[in-house]
Amino acid sequence: MQRKRFIDDFDVILLDMGNTFMFDCDRFGQEVDYHSTYRSIGGNRLSAGAISPLINRLFKHMLEISRSPEHYDRFGTIEGYLREIPELAGLPAAERKILESVFARHEVGRIPDSHVTILRELSHTHPLGLISNVYSNRDVFEEELSRAGIEDLFEIIIWSSDHGCIKPSPRIFWKALAHFDVEPECVVYVGDNPKRDVAGAKGVGMKAVWINSCNRELPVGNPQPDMTISDLGDLLDSRK
Repeated sequence: MQRKRFIDDFDVILLDMGNTFMFDCDRFGQEVDYHSTYRSIGGNRLSAGAISPLINRLFKHMLEISRSPEHYDRFGTIEGYLREIPELAGLPAAERKILESVFARHEVGRIPDSHVTILRELSHTHPLGLISNVYSNRDVFEEELSRAGIEDLFEIIIWSSDHGCIKPSPRIFWKALAHFDVEPECVVYVGDNPKRDVAGAKGVGMKAVWINSCNRELPVGNPQPDMTISDLGDLLDSRK
């Protein structure tokens, strides 16, 4: 008799997005051409020399506060942090909106066809939900879900930027649990980040699958995942 798959023990599968089924995210750095993105969406007031340090500074700031436990449950928005940058004082609101869009277009990645197929297969046997930490407004990420044709596969989608909190905050996981009205132990969460995904899910009583594509060591003190795989597709065949 063939053994059951690991996922067959659960009523619901919840998923992370970045580096779980969306890749090439967070394209930030000193050599990145933000100005071309800026001009392509109508920006014309700021030079390349002005935009690059602003976007890189903003990304560094968002990354730093995202790693601070005191901000897990009170995480600000890109719009709010842009208003705090002194160099942008007096910049028209419409221009700040363009900078938000530049940041978002470099934050979002792409969902490959291979992972669209995997998600469709998972949706045939389980209700799916998405819980993702994102800095930017949801629109650019939902556009990519729509382009890939998978927006309807998820019964609930929770973007951290909509709720002022980020994983591993328990709040963001409880929102998904409340939607499905199931006990935490009946849900498995799948993601690539040990601290945000594995520790966050385990912290509310869910089971957790760690996607460890680069054969990393689990951080000291981090809860052990219930299963470790190298790619989302491994869930389709992984046996107990």
